[in-house]
This record gives sequence, structure tokens and C-alpha cells, in this order.
Amino acid sequence: MPFEGQFTPPGDKSMSHRLILMSLISKGEMLIDGLSDCEDVKTSLAIFRSLGGKAEPEGEALRVHGMEGKWAPPAGIELACDNSGTTIRLLMGILAGRPGRYVLDGDVQLRRRPMERVAEPLRLMGAEIETVQGKPPVTIVGKDLTGIDYRMSTASAQLKSAILLAGLAARGNTTVTEPHATRDHTERLIDYFGGKIDVEGLTMTVAPKTLSLSSRFSTPGDPSSSAFFLAAAAMVPGSRVTARNLLLSRGRSGFLRVLDRMGAKVSLTMVGDKPEPTGDVTVSYDGPLKATEILAAEIPSLIDEVPILALAATQAQGLTVFRQVDELRVKETDRLMAIRHQLGALGARVNSSGDDLAIEGPTSFILPDSLDSGSDHRLAMTLSIALKAAGAAGATATQVPILGRESIAISYPSFDDHLAALWKG
Repeated sequence: MPFEGQFTPPGDKSMSHRLILMSLISKGEMLIDGLSDCEDVKTSLAIFRSLGGKAEPEGEALRVHGMEGKWAPPAGIELACDNSGTTIRLLMGILAGRPGRYVLDGDVQLRRRPMERVAEPLRLMGAEIETVQGKPPVTIVGKDLTGIDYRMSTASAQLKSAILLAGLAARGNTTVTEPHATRDHTERLIDYFGGKIDVEGLTMTVAPKTLSLSSRFSTPGDPSSSAFFLAAAAMVPGSRVTARNLLLSRGRSGFLRVLDRMGAKVSLTMVGDKPEPTGDVTVSYDGPLKATEILAAEIPSLIDEVPILALAATQAQGLTVFRQVDELRVKETDRLMAIRHQLGALGARVNSSGDDLAIEGPTSFILPDSLDSGSDHRLAMTLSIALKAAGAAGATATQVPILGRESIAISYPSFDDHLAALWKG
């Protein structure tokens, strides 16, 4: 009972956020094809509109009108960021240097996530930002900013993006150096929209400038969403799955490199390169997977894919170790602990020692009475794939409920449709 077929994943979530939020500080108008329809991106779009932004459906596309940072300064508007960490952190950078007083808040999960890592460098630029014990709600009073030279201690694309976006409104250049390479969508879009940005290795320097939207933009497919089905193909005998028009920048394709060295058959056909490399990716089962070590420097390129790669590791021969995945502790839930508990409930031998995650395989799946995603969308999808893989391995029950499974809509509303189309059980 393999996974077979091809699918077109939803538009990339990270890029969709940036296309909407960067329109707040850009001029011109842009027709966006393939924008993600997930709940998180809808949150960014709602905030864009609440600040006066104009965004109109045009067939299956969306026409967005740039605001050039010229919305009327609100007296104290509250912007509901819901569950979206990308929305709140990028907005912190965008709003820090713009007139007005803003309160950024979110749901129960977002209120547990750290915001001081973003507030600290923005304050160094002159921003006035308050958090509540380091977490949302976040209050921002827009100020004149001055560029800084900032060395990040944590590899975070959201943090890097917030600083670079603030730099577009600052006096002088703003320089950011990251400890490891992270996804670079913000840098690419700043350049694509006519900004002045210089990238040398792990260091980026941006000059103040109003960006100019392109007339049309086609959003490539989301690799983090595709990873669930591509990893499933690597695990289950007889499987072969193709993802079409997938975003393939190096900062987002780390999971493919890991699947390849674990022994899956991975093939790529490139179809585009501006502003992001895109292509079709096929993953096929090519025998039992082999354990591997995922180094700390690799983690930023696959941070969202750790749950599904951890599931793949349960079927690999030997000990797979993910190094320094402490960032998982501050996601929608303590994702590191959740992976350990839920894969353990399926019979996997999982250990989290310090900031590392170790999984010894192969695992003969057992089926508990229920599983609990903790309302973490990526864990909910991982557990959904796990139950199909368990059935393929001969486990009998397929009606194991996954608590919090409705959270999948946060990032991948069409997941169940694609699962039904690709799973041949």
C-alpha cells in the first residue's frame, strides 16, 4: 500500500507572508498567483487590510496595491496575529520605524513564543517596543531608526527579516550576520523589488529604500508542505511521489539532502530560477533507509521538516541524530518534547538529550488508543503520515484519533485531499 502519484503543493507560506507584508512598504501593484490559502497567511492579509491596504481577488489570483508605508498612523490599533509567528515578527520590523502606536497580539500558542530576540536589535536601532515578560502582546511606538551592525546569536530567518525590513526605513545601512545560513526569501525579495542589499556569505547589508512591487508574481510550491508526502515515499516500499513547481532554494531544501543520504531516490528537474529556484521533485522508495546525523549547521534549512524527518528516522537502520534542535522548544508547542512523546507512543525509540534528538530504528509500529498533536499543525500532519505508514507495515487499526488535527489548516488546508489522492491503501 504505497504512496503514488503527483501533486501541486500550496504556494509557499513563507514567501506568501512576505509578499503581503512587504507590500505595506512598497509602491506599485502586483498580481500574485498561487498565494498560500492557509490560515497563517490569511492573518497577514487581514492585517494588511486593517491598515488600509487594498487587496482584490482577480480570478484565482490576488491583486495587491502597495502602500509605501503611508497608512494613517493609528492611535493604538490592535493587530491580531492569531497563531502566526512569521506575521508578528516581520511586522515588528516593519512597524518599528513607521509612525503610530500598535499592539500585536495572538492566540494562546503565540503568547508563549519569545519576542525579545526580535525586540532587542530593534531597540538598538531606536525602536520603542514593549513585551510582556518577553512574549506577546507586543506594543510598538514607531520611531526614527538608525542602522546597526548586528551579529545574531540564534539562526532565525524571522529575526533576520525583521531587522532587514526595519533597515529599509532607517538612517544609514543596516548589517546583519547570522551564525548559520537560514532561508533567504526576504533578501531575495528586497533585491527583486529594487532594494539595495548586499549579501556576502552570512552577512547581509541593506540600505534604506522604498521597494517597487513587480507587476506579477507566481508563488512557488511550499517545500515544508511537500515534505510530508515526499518523506512518506522514502519510507514506504513501492512508493513514488512527485511534487510540482517546488521552491528549491538551498535554505529550504535541506530535507531533500537528508532523504538522499538516508537512501531514498531523489530526482530534481529545474523549471525556473527568479527570484527563487523552482522545480519538480520526485522521491521514490529505494530500499530500507539508513540512519544519518543532521548537523547543527543544517537545521535552519530543515527546521520545519524535523517532525517528518524524525518519523522517517524511525524506519531507518541505525541511530539518527538531529544536533542542536533547541529551536523546536519555542514553536507552536514544545515540538521537541512532542516528537519524543508521540513517536514513542507509536513504538519508536526516541531520546532527547540536551538540545539533541536521537532516534534508533527501524521501528515496528504499535498503535495507541489516540495520539495528541498538541494543536501543532506540523506534528498533526506527521502523525497522519505515521498512521498510513503503520498500515503499510501491517499494523491493523487505522482509526486512531489525532487530537488537535484541525490545526492542519494553519499551514496546509488541502492536506487531506492530497493525502487521499496519493495514499493507495
